[in-house]
Amino acid sequence: MISLQRIFALSLAGLILWNCESKTPPMEYMPDMADSPAREAQEADSNFPNNTSLRLPPVGAVPQGYFPYEYAGWTQSLDALPNKGLANPIKGDLATLQKGEIKYQTYCSPCHGVRGQGNGTVVGPAPRLNMAQSDGSPMAALTSASAKGYSDGQIYHIITEGKGAMKSYASQVLPEDRWKIILYVRKLQEYDRTAGK
Repeated sequence: MISLQRIFALSLAGLILWNCESKTPPMEYMPDMADSPAREAQEADSNFPNNTSLRLPPVGAVPQGYFPYEYAGWTQSLDALPNKGLANPIKGDLATLQKGEIKYQTYCSPCHGVRGQGNGTVVGPAPRLNMAQSDGSPMAALTSASAKGYSDGQIYHIITEGKGAMKSYASQVLPEDRWKIILYVRKLQEYDRTAGK
């Protein structure tokens, strides 16, 4: 007669073996499209009009976190920008100004100078590049009266679209960082105004 312990041990062993993972997928009866065929990102797929497994986004789709620039391609003068461009959405606290200074020193100071006086290392007393304005005048000083008269939106537009010899920095500087640079430029202008007295 088989003892109770032996029955228990065999049952336990059978249970363990029954729970082992199978190397092959189980048979499915009517899977109801639960398992779709997988496609690689660049794989050809003749089931779709563009013959690729990648799906095209719908017309007019905007990526998450992206906000199109309202005045992209603006060719008229800066004074003609409606409401003088966008308003600065960022408040000028110390951390914001420090981030703006870092970005300014990285992207702007080579031409506009450390203090925004248009005497950067690229265009300074011995210009390394022939970087003058299109009319032959030296690089624009951000502490000049005309630059101080620009609204934040107009400066944002210049950084985004470029002006004169300055090309667009939209691909190098994130939109949020452009606003921080503007806040830092305003501090440079304020410093210049108080230092001149």
